[in-house]
Amino acid sequence: MIPLILISVFLGAMGQVLVKYGAVNLELNFTIKYLLPSIFNILKNMPVMLGIISYGLSFLIWIKVLSKVELSYAYPMVSLGYVITMMFSYFVFKENISLIRILGVVFIILGVVLVSRS
Repeated sequence: MIPLILISVFLGAMGQVLVKYGAVNLELNFTIKYLLPSIFNILKNMPVMLGIISYGLSFLIWIKVLSKVELSYAYPMVSLGYVITMMFSYFVFKENISLIRILGVVFIILGVVLVSRS
């Protein structure tokens, strides 16, 4: 079941990356007057839509995972999404990753390893 968990987590993280990639170019104004045009801008934005699809696939796989394993086992592995997202943020968006963030990721990975061995 670990492969399905990892696929779900990866797709969720990719959803974040794709939405971020598309959101950078969006003009959004959620006041009543501009709400509908803003929604149409979102729907026309391919990276955002691919991100939503990625979330949807992640959700479907996650339902399958939860039908087979304990929530207390599966859910901590979702934190790997932080690791994946941070890596993409660094390589795709050229974000600075501090030493403290890297240390936090190391602890996340250690925690997931411990949970996966239980």
